Amino acid sequence: MIHPRQALNGTLKYFYIKATGRPKLLNLEITKLCNARCDFCDYWQTRHEERLSDYTPVIKKINPLVTVITGGEPMIRKDLPDIVRQIKGCSIFIFTSMVTKGDFLNEEKTEELFDAGMDQIAVSLDFPGEKHDTYRGIPGLWKKLSETLPELAERFPDKSLVLNTIIMEDNLDEVVEIAKKAREWGIAISFSSYSVMKTNNEDHFVKKEALSKVRDLVEELIVLRRKWKGTILSTEYYLREIPGYFERGSVPDCLAGINQIHVTPSGHLKRCSEMPVAAHYSDYKPDLYGKTKCTSCWYSCRGETQSPANVKRAMEYMGIYI
Repeated sequence: MIHPRQALNGTLKYFYIKATGRPKLLNLEITKLCNARCDFCDYWQTRHEERLSDYTPVIKKINPLVTVITGGEPMIRKDLPDIVRQIKGCSIFIFTSMVTKGDFLNEEKTEELFDAGMDQIAVSLDFPGEKHDTYRGIPGLWKKLSETLPELAERFPDKSLVLNTIIMEDNLDEVVEIAKKAREWGIAISFSSYSVMKTNNEDHFVKKEALSKVRDLVEELIVLRRKWKGTILSTEYYLREIPGYFERGSVPDCLAGINQIHVTPSGHLKRCSEMPVAAHYSDYKPDLYGKTKCTSCWYSCRGETQSPANVKRAMEYMGIYI
């Protein structure tokens, strides 16, 4: 839960971001190492990497509104709580989230992260059952999450725990059930859309024959979003663009490098996670990148940062509902 003082600081930071042209979102990739075996990602094949121990200069240089700690599996890093403290110490307000598979989560580690300043922990979940274990290559993962997440929600009722579900060909019939699980467990849920960009794997991309099912799914999610205020975090703007994305295979006018930016474990900059390194963080400036020509994804980190800008939306983006 964001306290009133934090909400004020967040609002001030939002106007600062608007005035200076800095990104709303910084995806901070602190490792490529991962113990999963997902076929739609090749990061788990990484064996060695160069990475920073102190990201303070990076965060101060870019100074975003929101930082999402990603991997690989970020919880592989033993110094993760220190990294959270580094981020939180850089500005009057940086909403800090993390995306994890959740297999390393327990009460002790979760408390340590929240105490360090983590505002939100997002756990990837693509299927409401053992099929999720198969897709992620981790036996027992579904059982672990289905037992641990409700316990954490009860233990930390004023903290933000979120499921992060990728909408794809394989789970169209199960997305609503996952949303219902989130509500049953007392946590929230957000959605992203499958892209072939990372590994050129088209197996999970929604086929044309299933487009009507996607449209019906989106309409159902919007109804549930309005009914369950605060459970489904994805905006209607983002959800309504999903059917067209799968139909066309693209969404124009990407603002990667402007609204959002990606930092590698070594402190180098990319427009987004799927694009090549363009500069070192020390060379960052708000006008570093021109217009992005790529149209090939509708990841939530892209779509949500491009949603219509107003104070209410900015507050929702930071997990504040008014």
